[in-house]
Amino acid sequence: MQIHKVIKPAFVERFKCVGAECLISCCQGWNIFIDKKTHHRYLNADNTQISSIAKAHLRPTRKGKNHYSVITFDTQGQCPFIDENKLCSVQRELGEQALSPTCAIYPRITRRYADETRHSMTLSCPEVARLVLFDADSMMQHESEQLLANAKTNLIGQRQPVSQVSQVIHLFAWNLIQAPTHNIEENLMALAHFILYLQRIEFNLHQRFDEAQAYYHLLLNDLQTGESLLTAQPSAQSLALKVRALAVLGSLVANDASRDGYVTQGHRQVAEFLNVAELQDGAALGEKFATIDAQWLTLRQTSCLAAPHVLRNYLLYKIYHSHFPGTDVATVMRQFYRMVLDYFYIKHLLSVKSLTEEVDQPLVLKTLASLAEKTLHSSTLDQRMNKAIDMINAGDDLSCLLLIG
Repeated sequence: MQIHKVIKPAFVERFKCVGAECLISCCQGWNIFIDKKTHHRYLNADNTQISSIAKAHLRPTRKGKNHYSVITFDTQGQCPFIDENKLCSVQRELGEQALSPTCAIYPRITRRYADETRHSMTLSCPEVARLVLFDADSMMQHESEQLLANAKTNLIGQRQPVSQVSQVIHLFAWNLIQAPTHNIEENLMALAHFILYLQRIEFNLHQRFDEAQAYYHLLLNDLQTGESLLTAQPSAQSLALKVRALAVLGSLVANDASRDGYVTQGHRQVAEFLNVAELQDGAALGEKFATIDAQWLTLRQTSCLAAPHVLRNYLLYKIYHSHFPGTDVATVMRQFYRMVLDYFYIKHLLSVKSLTEEVDQPLVLKTLASLAEKTLHSSTLDQRMNKAIDMINAGDDLSCLLLIG
């Protein structure tokens, strides 16, 4: 027998599908694969509506039992099992147990390690995004223990464990982001400083833990006393990096096929606002980014983003969802770069949007869900994002610091 830890944040425990009230339906725009058992269950259903839809819209692919068929959408680009009230007719007529694994599991994600199981959900579901951002205690983690039988213990023993060093770094990172500040970008910069320190000591926390803890407390003190870690004025180098980052994100993220057009439209608005090709000099470009920074400050103070927990919860979610720094501490700066890029992109999308329309909860949730759909639902995500960073950073991952603030 073995004791196995199970972790669920509050937002996972609270989630319920809102069905027709969803801002972006998960029943459109994506491939919905059906396993072999469910495929035949729908075809042979006693309910004539379900069976007739299945015969007309289940296209066999036979790519293994889990991808036995795929649903072809109706003329509106939606799953044909969705009724006039935007509810699933399969669930209504046959019960929740009749849902295919694809539909039953989404937006849930489970990551299993040798010593623990972590439950999460993807932000591509707007209701998940709402819970994460706008419930103050959404990132509170609830832990329980399971007593596993020997057969399961042997299976879990084959999984990769999370090292003690990674677990300690995760805790340090969590606390640095969670520390109360007036500007969450200070927390990001504090985490960057701590990562650089860890690299200098070659992640040797076994022998230098007391030193690392002392440096961590220095950073916490800076955050608590308001000692800024951010660069006061943007440099020509940082402006050039921001333009390059937006251009690369446009080509590798915004132009990617998706179920909606929110990020694509938002990126187009950013490009039109900056209008880099028509600017006369660096000063004009600096003024454009200064306007974006001013808009972002206003949003953080007066919009639905103003509550202290909103952006903090977003970054805590990023740390939890990726189990930062994961099982390979050697990639910690690259993982941090990904986190900074997401924050940087959302900041610019929403700031430019705010020049022409109100940034309310639905707009924020649709933007986050749309971006998450592009960055969390791809088998080539890591490869594409690493390519993007390599195109942005000019060979130095430390350049991400220029994208903060």
